[in-house]
Amino acid sequence: MVGALAAACVLALLYLARVGSYLLFHSIAELFAIVVSACVFMVIWNSRRFVQNEYLLFLGVASLAIGCVDAAHLFTYKGVGIIAGTTLDTPTQLWIAARTMQAIALVIAPWMLGKGLNLRRVVGAWAVAVALVFAMVFWWRVFPHCLNANGLTPFKIGAEYAICTVFLVAMFLLRRNAARFQPRVLGFLSWSIAVTIVSELSFTLYSDAYGVLNLVGHYTRILAVYLLYKAIIETALTEPHEVLFRELAETNAALSERESRIRREAELAQTLSVIDTAVNSTLDLDEILERALLGAAQAVHADSAAISLREDNGWRVKHIYRLPESSIDTLLDTATARHLDIAAESNTPLVVRDALEDTRVDTDFAIRLGIRGLLTVPLSSAGKVFGILSFHLQRADREFRDTDREFAVRLAISLALAFENARQYAAQREIADTLQGAMLTFPEQLPGLALGHGYRSADELAKIGGDFYDAFQVDEGRIAIVLGDVSGKGIEAAATSSIVRTTLHAFSLIDATPATTLASANEALVRLLPEGIFATATYAVIDTRTGIVDLCSAGHPDPYVCTPTGCIRHDALRNRPLGIWSDATFEQFSIALNPGDAFVIFSDGLPDARRGKEFFGEERIHQTLDMMRDADPQLIVDTLMTEVVTFSQDVHTDDIAIVAAALIPPH
Repeated sequence: MVGALAAACVLALLYLARVGSYLLFHSIAELFAIVVSACVFMVIWNSRRFVQNEYLLFLGVASLAIGCVDAAHLFTYKGVGIIAGTTLDTPTQLWIAARTMQAIALVIAPWMLGKGLNLRRVVGAWAVAVALVFAMVFWWRVFPHCLNANGLTPFKIGAEYAICTVFLVAMFLLRRNAARFQPRVLGFLSWSIAVTIVSELSFTLYSDAYGVLNLVGHYTRILAVYLLYKAIIETALTEPHEVLFRELAETNAALSERESRIRREAELAQTLSVIDTAVNSTLDLDEILERALLGAAQAVHADSAAISLREDNGWRVKHIYRLPESSIDTLLDTATARHLDIAAESNTPLVVRDALEDTRVDTDFAIRLGIRGLLTVPLSSAGKVFGILSFHLQRADREFRDTDREFAVRLAISLALAFENARQYAAQREIADTLQGAMLTFPEQLPGLALGHGYRSADELAKIGGDFYDAFQVDEGRIAIVLGDVSGKGIEAAATSSIVRTTLHAFSLIDATPATTLASANEALVRLLPEGIFATATYAVIDTRTGIVDLCSAGHPDPYVCTPTGCIRHDALRNRPLGIWSDATFEQFSIALNPGDAFVIFSDGLPDARRGKEFFGEERIHQTLDMMRDADPQLIVDTLMTEVVTFSQDVHTDDIAIVAAALIPPH
């Protein structure tokens, strides 16, 4: 409203100026066009780095050239007298030249779109055009006459019609490229060209300088220039800010999205670390999957989740999160578990935006569980899919993001490793149980002898190691007790200790004394044991009739004898270990037991048990045995094992084996 009132006031003042002085009216109208043209050029030139529209850039530069010719038209006008040596025809010639340049500029401008203008060259070209016009009018005087004694020449009138035709072509070319302009700018340009055509026709048809058509011609010229100003100046000043702020907004949005993604990735990475820690703290597969499902479902903000394991041709639901309890142990057939089969076949994650519309998901299944969004990730080991991890969303306006998918993939890799570890553990444990059953089978009692035994492996995974023991009857009244230790730990050491145990047992049936038994076994073990592997052992034969213990040690700790008056450690005369030197000799010694006395032997894992840098040591062994000297053999063993476990805080670097035997008093 304010703009319309201002325009009305300007037009009214121009009309009053025309009534008072036509020259003043004409000068004001032309000056307005010249000033606007110069402003258009200056703004376009200084904002050329921001304006992306080549049409407007080209037209803005052309405006300066047109404004220069318009200025010459004003300065040569009758009564102005700024440029001497001109005729009445000169300003009319310059008018036709300016309008021709304007029409040419409007026709060429659409062809500049998308060309990447070199504005300095464009300025140079228009400068040459202005120079040629001035040369033709002022110096060479070859420009066709436009005004003579009879008025407007046919050339001038024809030129005006031709210029109007070119303007119409320019309008067509502009509208054909409408998509390259903002609607508001396109409207201003279109109206500017249309009003310019009206102005040209008015100047062609008028016969009286004070007539209506002349007035309309000047008014429409002012309006056309104003509309061009609106199109170019507003684009140059307003659009760059809009573009700038839009780019800033887009940059801020991108940064915000990136920050959110980084924060989300960090959150998921931390969650994955927590899940890994929880998963790696157990080797029970069910517990692994249960822990992983809970942590992962909460991390991706799933409404529900499940882990299904492959079973025959279907999928057995084994673990759930926020699903009906009746879902547990459900066997999903091929039709119901279509999405699981697809994920398993490709061994890649499957993301479903809307389960009710996606043919990869069974519709009845989705409706029954209230599922809309779905993310399924295969769990595979050794190239075979053994399970599927599924996350569900119940609302259509939510979806799983790329970060959720990446998290689920990393979790699947972690679970696959945990599954493989659990599988290997189960296989290793089965072997361990078999070996343990073979090597650690120990009688509770033999004729005339009460027995006790205990074993703890340093390898908590296999629950077995290189220590072994055995007790068996050699002949009537004589019982052999063997306790040994093979270098190394775990399954390999256990397998080797089985060889040593069997070898000792075999030679004990041939040789009468512990020394000859160890010597014979040593010769065999030098050939049987792998290079670098050796064994230590204590081999004792107890005569239950006389209480004499014949004992030979192959690098093993000293034995103890506990009586009602206390416990005594006996020098074992430690000989060389077994399996290294084929020419090793072995010396044995004897100990006398009374009925009720206890004979105790153990592997070096007992005295060598540590708490920091402190060893359990012989002194603690002695103190414990003294305290338990009247106890039965098994209680002695159990007490020693409890004391060492408590001391070392359940951390062991070596296997521990303990055997105790006591003569049973005759009835």
